[in-house]
Amino acid sequence: MDWWLIVLFALAGIGVLAGGFFGIMRATRGLRKSLSTITSALNEAVAADNEPPKPRSLSSLESVAMPKILKDFPDFNARVFSQRVRRDAKTYYESGREHRVLFKGDATEAFKESFADRLPEGVGTDVTVHRVTIAGYDGTSRRKLLTCQASAGYLDTDRVQQERRLALSYIAGYADDPDSEVIGFNCPNCGAPLPAAGARVCVYCGTSFIAPVDRGFLLFDARED
Repeated sequence: MDWWLIVLFALAGIGVLAGGFFGIMRATRGLRKSLSTITSALNEAVAADNEPPKPRSLSSLESVAMPKILKDFPDFNARVFSQRVRRDAKTYYESGREHRVLFKGDATEAFKESFADRLPEGVGTDVTVHRVTIAGYDGTSRRKLLTCQASAGYLDTDRVQQERRLALSYIAGYADDPDSEVIGFNCPNCGAPLPAAGARVCVYCGTSFIAPVDRGFLLFDARED
């Protein structure tokens, strides 16, 4: 065989080997890139799973509801009442933790009886109320209904952080049955019954007074939404 044929075959062999080598290198780079992408995605997924849940958002209609509330209850203070809502939201979940209804006289008997059969389950420790807001008010009829929302969180019995949104409904100046008569609030001077839960002047003796901000507002219902 002529020497130039040997050289030609040798060069052809080297070309094939080189092409195979570079092909393998390209494939390896592609594989490494794919593995890097998969690893990044897995790391992001693990991080998302380990990230604690964020507090639930609320639907605030306070700016719309407040003029209507103040018309019926001129002494109503949203900041002070929000403390009441926070307390009630915390009591809701602490009742689940203690396996008994912890609400006292600031909730209707009908609510406490129904709540006893649907206490929140799995509540552990660190019950926290992040934020509360007024979500609506209906004062168009004899029934004055105030709706609030609360964003709350707690560690469940497995030590996993849970975030919940709670809707709380308050009824103003009525007994346990919302179709019943107004609760018997009395004038602090003469003892005469007041015509409405938000009254500031006695129609019998003319005494003016300021009622507590949450006077007459009883917790009527509370449930997760």
